[in-house]
Amino acid sequence: MADWSQLPKDLIDQIARRLNSDIDILRFRSICSSWRSIASYPSHRFPNRILLNPKSTSGQPDSGCFYLSKHLILRLGLPGSSQGWLVKLEQSVPEKFLLLNPLSDSRICPLPQLFPNVLDLMGVQITELGQEFVLRYTDNRPFSYTGDVYKEKVIFSSNSVWSDEPDFVIMTIHVSGKLALFSFRDNVWTVIDDLLSPYDDVIHHKGQFYAVDSAGRAVVLEVSNSLTTRDVAPSVFGGDKKYLVESDGELLLVDRHIIADDESDFQNGNCMMNYTVKFDVFKLDHFGETWVEVKNLGDRVLFLGDNCSFSAFASDLSGCQGNCIYFLEKSCKLSREEDDGFNLSGIRLFDLENGHIELLTPDSVCSQFFWHPPSWIMSIGS
Repeated sequence: MADWSQLPKDLIDQIARRLNSDIDILRFRSICSSWRSIASYPSHRFPNRILLNPKSTSGQPDSGCFYLSKHLILRLGLPGSSQGWLVKLEQSVPEKFLLLNPLSDSRICPLPQLFPNVLDLMGVQITELGQEFVLRYTDNRPFSYTGDVYKEKVIFSSNSVWSDEPDFVIMTIHVSGKLALFSFRDNVWTVIDDLLSPYDDVIHHKGQFYAVDSAGRAVVLEVSNSLTTRDVAPSVFGGDKKYLVESDGELLLVDRHIIADDESDFQNGNCMMNYTVKFDVFKLDHFGETWVEVKNLGDRVLFLGDNCSFSAFASDLSGCQGNCIYFLEKSCKLSREEDDGFNLSGIRLFDLENGHIELLTPDSVCSQFFWHPPSWIMSIGS
């Protein structure tokens, strides 16, 4: 049998430089000590703090900065098994993570007593389903008192994590509803002034930035001497909130229909002011420059969140049902004090075939991959 630890160092280094996923890098480094010593974790991989413009919108100098945190959406499973568990990890420092609920972003705490502090990456199959980024503003106040100044969705794009001259671009939605872009090379924020309706969502798809506004107008960002937007297809009208999701190589637009509940009992803290009644799904035909309605997602399932929307195959998750959409009804979510991260309060399931919306509970078959860690996870720590 070949001794992989004896591969030429130059070859190992070249292989490592082609890995862009955090999980792939960690798994690569876990093979043996010689690989770990050669494929060191890039020190400039991810910028935690980003300065504001020299002048704020009021024209006065602003010495504050943004704190940028990164979350990974992962499917954990035993090799050769379809019993997958869905988790979200917040990367605080290299190789150290906090465990979060995949949709609500609530921190899971306390962890079960037997939950391992260290996972043996050779004993678990890990698939990265998505990444999300969160910007928070800080001006020397304690982190817990800082707020999200820009809207929830933040997109991060980098040339290469192993480049000797790292470069990255951040795109988000400004509080005004306009698109905002930060270039590491120029060290400046630029607000794109093309607002017709406030933007709902942004995504990085096949090397380009896409955005959709509340009126269903989808645009692609043209990066040249000046930043401009170009319509990619006729607008999708009808719903109240739009999402962009990459699914199996396709760009999907999900249209969420929301109505007001005029009969809500507002004396009950758990009541809803608004609630979701249905979703419509469309895929982008790049050649025809049009949106084509999708009636059936097959084995695919969509997860819609404020910070990140992603797709997975139902057959890879325990008890998951295909052709469905998981989403969070914010008005039903528990308060931070009540939420231990395992609670499914506010998470709903929409069946695209029959239009039925189901409230998830810990006993629901289709919520098992959300619920407490499966027993096998307790045995793969090291």
